[in-house]
Amino acid sequence: MTATLRASLLASSLAILLAACSGPANAPGADAPAEAAAPAAPAPTDEAGLRKAVREATSAQRVYAPAGDNAIEYYLALRDLRPEDPAVATALMELLPYAVIGSEQAVGREDFTEARRLLGLIERADASAPALSRLRESITAAEASAARRLIAEAEAAKLRQQQAAEQAAAEERERQLAGQVVRPTPAPTTAASPAAASAAAVPPPTAAPAVPRVSANGIGTEVPPTRGAAPAPAEPRLISAPPPRYPLTAMRRKLEGQVTLEFTVQPDGSVSSPRVVSATPEGVFDEAALVAVSRWRFEPLPRAVTTRRQLQFKP
Repeated sequence: MTATLRASLLASSLAILLAACSGPANAPGADAPAEAAAPAAPAPTDEAGLRKAVREATSAQRVYAPAGDNAIEYYLALRDLRPEDPAVATALMELLPYAVIGSEQAVGREDFTEARRLLGLIERADASAPALSRLRESITAAEASAARRLIAEAEAAKLRQQQAAEQAAAEERERQLAGQVVRPTPAPTTAASPAAASAAAVPPPTAAPAVPRVSANGIGTEVPPTRGAAPAPAEPRLISAPPPRYPLTAMRRKLEGQVTLEFTVQPDGSVSSPRVVSATPEGVFDEAALVAVSRWRFEPLPRAVTTRRQLQFKP
């Protein structure tokens, strides 16, 4: 393949990706108001129909969702028809980081069905993708943690019900005992002198409320660090940082901004679990920053380290 043809194919793929970077690729959230769903059209199977479906999906930012109507699945179908087409393979590899991030976000909200669906898409696109083993372990661990939490919540609810039943039974027993007590007849009272009545009307002195004391090591006191504590891990050194892709909508409006991200650098130098800490303006550069950071590589470390970095966007 000549350099001119390769550059043309990459430029076409870049135009599609810039449209996908302008916003999140997820389907509408579960909290959106229900609407009457139109009957879904059958998925195309011919090359022309698939290429049209790819253009429509990327234009609507349906990169990996909903299932059956997204750019990655259409590209996979195109690759089955045209396995020798390098433009299809390149565009498909460029979209995989979005599916990785989508799977991690689904794990975070405990939508394990969606997380495993995206894991399957990644595996179909690239069975040797480095993120596959990490995503499988993350999903399995999160599912186990959610199951343990549900069991603990069920046991706690059962315990609360038992305690409430025991409390209700104790109160009922007290009411029954109180009804059986014979109350003595009060003795007749004699007229008291005005002085005695006045003295009886004065309430007894009450003790002053105790004033809480705050010790020298109370709230706000800074405790010196414990002698012999382990030193903080060294800041990981970045060795490869592909620049983020500029969102097409932001480029047209000549917007500038910045995104602060927090992520974990694994011992092999790869990046996992990126999340947006702050963004200016909000929601414009978030997705592009997440995809860029997920491709960064750092020097190997003795253990995983969580760090923060800031990305600047200028047209």
